[in-house]
Amino acid sequence: MRNLMEENQIASEPYLEIIGGNPLHGEVSLPGAKNSALPALVAACLSDEEVTLHNVPLELNDVKLLIELLKSVGASIHLQDGAVVCSGQGITGGVLDSEKAGKIRHSLLIMGCSANWGVPLFLPLPGGCGIGNRKHDFHVHAFRDMGLDVYESELGIHLKEGKLRGDVVLEFPYPSFGATLNVLFASVRARGSRVVLKNAAINPEVQDVIDLLGKMGGQIRWIDNRTVEIIGVDRLHGTTHAVMPDRIVAATCIAAVGAARGQIAILNGPYQVLTTEIDAWRKAGLTIEPSASGIEVKCDRRPIAVDIVTEAYPGFHTDIQPLHTVLMTFAEGTSVVKETILDNRFAYCHELNRMGASIKVVPGDFTCVNGKPGQVAIVEGTERLYGADLKATDIRGGAATVVAALGADGMSRIMNLYQLERGYGNITGIFQALGANIVKRG
Repeated sequence: MRNLMEENQIASEPYLEIIGGNPLHGEVSLPGAKNSALPALVAACLSDEEVTLHNVPLELNDVKLLIELLKSVGASIHLQDGAVVCSGQGITGGVLDSEKAGKIRHSLLIMGCSANWGVPLFLPLPGGCGIGNRKHDFHVHAFRDMGLDVYESELGIHLKEGKLRGDVVLEFPYPSFGATLNVLFASVRARGSRVVLKNAAINPEVQDVIDLLGKMGGQIRWIDNRTVEIIGVDRLHGTTHAVMPDRIVAATCIAAVGAARGQIAILNGPYQVLTTEIDAWRKAGLTIEPSASGIEVKCDRRPIAVDIVTEAYPGFHTDIQPLHTVLMTFAEGTSVVKETILDNRFAYCHELNRMGASIKVVPGDFTCVNGKPGQVAIVEGTERLYGADLKATDIRGGAATVVAALGADGMSRIMNLYQLERGYGNITGIFQALGANIVKRG
């Protein structure tokens, strides 16, 4: 039971109310991918002409914040018929607002944008979800190796004026999503330069942004599976681009069917970029098939326990790990979930245990990518979870509590919606379309 203080908190802030136990049926369309839309907004500001972006999830808190930060350094961004029109012609750099930059990890990408224009920038230490120590040293070291003048202080990261020139060969010890994008942004418009980045991230969202940069006139090509070459051009021009559908929202819908049972169609589901996760969930007993319109999902029985290990794409995505873990709480048998990317990713498990789940988080015999000791979750499946008052610990942990509540007996209330709404702008609408009893109150 929640104490009086927690009850007062529920009464004073918005929360989701979910009555679980209803199988999901129907069809749904996905919004644009958060992890593609955010870097696409920065990429669009690398041109002095207008770039029009469609399918941007404007309702997301992180999208709103990034637009505000880009405008604060001189970018022109406005809405036109539901699309976002961007230009970087007026970018002058400067000092990012510490409160706003501290709430969003993607504020790091404004460094690459500033380097593109050769203007100075001070970036207070970036924030985001509290899911572990998320380093920014890959970004700083890459900029230094590219000949840019950047240094760190106790307050943040300082980038001085100047643009790179000449040939540079970089190699990441791990295929960092954000650092790959920053290298692209800093080098794509540096005429006279050639940058080769080895062990680059190949996430679908990175590929989507590279497609956008190509439409803008960028010269970017893959030499091999993880080595990308960027030949700097004099300028980038305007274009139009549609952000790819969100694969993590698709995974959330699939996991919810496994937890609550039912049969759904995800009309624009990106099947081809979820093959690792789909393979695991097929082993768990879900029926997941591609269709002419997207993805068909069906589950009419209790899932079976399946072990996973998170890895860089195309491995099992760390952002989808919480969705697998919550699915395993309903499964027959015991599963092991090994998180190799972020050391504090399992914070949400405490919330699931409040619902009757049996999850033990124990130290692993490995080190995460961020250099911290790794953890493993041991999940003993149970036939039922029960509604409870819960907290969204972070974006994906919050989604895990929603999935759990959809499959649980009774009513759940989920607080701290700011975190959830950083990555899910209309989660109530998505699941209401599938017949779930879910409303936002307060």
